[in-house]
Formats: sequence, C-alpha cells, structure tokens
Amino acid sequence: MLFNSKTIFRLLPGLILVGSYVALLIFIQANFPGIQVKIPTSIHSLLGIVLGLLLVFRTNTAYERWWEGRRLLGQLVNSSRNLAIKFNTFLGKGNVATKQYLGKLIANYAFAMKEHLREGVIWEELEETECPTMLDLKNYIHVPNRIAGLIYEEANSLCIMGEFTNEQMLILEKQLEVFTDVAGACERIKKTPIPLAYSEHLKKFIFLFILILPMGFIHELKYMAIPVVMIIYYAFVGLQLIGEEIEDPFGNDANDLPTDQICETVRSSVCEILGVRS
Repeated sequence: MLFNSKTIFRLLPGLILVGSYVALLIFIQANFPGIQVKIPTSIHSLLGIVLGLLLVFRTNTAYERWWEGRRLLGQLVNSSRNLAIKFNTFLGKGNVATKQYLGKLIANYAFAMKEHLREGVIWEELEETECPTMLDLKNYIHVPNRIAGLIYEEANSLCIMGEFTNEQMLILEKQLEVFTDVAGACERIKKTPIPLAYSEHLKKFIFLFILILPMGFIHELKYMAIPVVMIIYYAFVGLQLIGEEIEDPFGNDANDLPTDQICETVRSSVCEILGVRS
C-alpha cells in the first residue's frame, strides 16, 4: 500500500539524492581524515523542535481546509434532501413532470458545482432538461449559479400559479440560499491557498535541516546513517507534501474528498424522495 501511494513516488528522487549525499559524507570522512565536520546533536534537537512546530501548523491548517470542505459537501447533501422533501410535500401527489424537472435540477447543481471547483463542467454528468437545454447552460461561466436560478424561477412560477403559498415560498427561498452559500464557501477554500511565502520558507528550512543532519551522527553510525537520514527525510517532506495535497480538497487526488460519490448520493436521494427515475 505504501509503495502504491502517490507520495512515495514523488519522494523517491529526493530519497535517492539524500542517501547519496550521506554516503558521500561518509566516504569523505573515511578517506580524508583532515576533513572532519561534526555538528553537536543539540543543534539538531533545537532545529527539529522548530521544524516540528512548523510542520504541525502546516498540516493542521491544511486539514482544517479539508474538513471544512467535507462539512460543506455534507451540508449540500442535507440541503438537497430537504429541498426535495419540501417540493415533494408542497406539490402533493401530482405534478410528476414538475418533480422530475426539479429533481434533475437539484442533482445537476451538485454535479455542476463539483466540476466548477475543478475548473470546468463535465456535461455528460448532467441530466438533460427540456428548458433550458445543455446548449443554453454552456453560455454561462458559473453554471451552478444558473442552475440555482432555474430552481428558484420554477419555484416562483409555481407560487404564482398557486401551487405554493407565500409562506411555503419563503421556506423554499431560505433552503435555496444554502446552495449558493455552500458554493461560495467552497470557492473561498479553492481560491485562497496557504501563502506561498510560508510554504517556500518551510521547504528551505527542511532542506537546511536535512543538509546538516548527517553531520551530527555519521561518525558514530557510519553507513547506518544513510537509512536513518532517509527515514527522517521521508517523514518531514512527506508531511509537507500531504499538506500541499489536501489543502485543495476538491480535486481528483487519492487524498481529496470523495466528491463524485457525494454527488451520486445527492442524485439518488433526490430521485427517491421525489419518486422519479434517476
């Protein structure tokens, strides 16, 4: 499982380079007695504490973004179900065509928002509706906003025709607002990465730490220092890479959120509630 992960392959060139670097230091020490560089282990301890704190902050910040994204997607699922339940109750046992149309729009919103966060829309994932057609939706940059507007327009038309009371329309309006709130919060996570200066500073700190690390114990460990330094490198740089990967939780990486499955859950739940075919 470890060697099938994306992280190990990204780290492999660095691991080889670090192992070679430590081996070179050991070779120089063994063959050139006049060149001896030894750094007290207390220096490594102090630097290790500082580096550990920086990595903890980096990882926690990235995980908070990941977890907030999961909460928002859960809110999308709940809001979709609540909206479908309200439409199904307010419309009664009839209006099958209207329920089918609304069910498609609610599910399409989830799929459109998912791909909007990935810089595009997979049109094949959206279910075709008579009005508007897919061609009409392609004229819009922010497709989720357009779909949310269509749901609101349909609800407003039904209210005008007397299918809903004004009080029921207010309930639906509050539920529809959650859709745009979720989309806006997800866009905030997507478009506000952790400052580049912080990430670059952390990478330089890790590089400096690994550079001087073997000088503290190659004299005692000899060639055993190679795997020791490689393991420490793997631990520190691996945490840095994991933080970079999960800070944008809406992508297609193995550690990103299961947005595709969540959207399928929305579609199946809405279709079941409204009693329409998926």
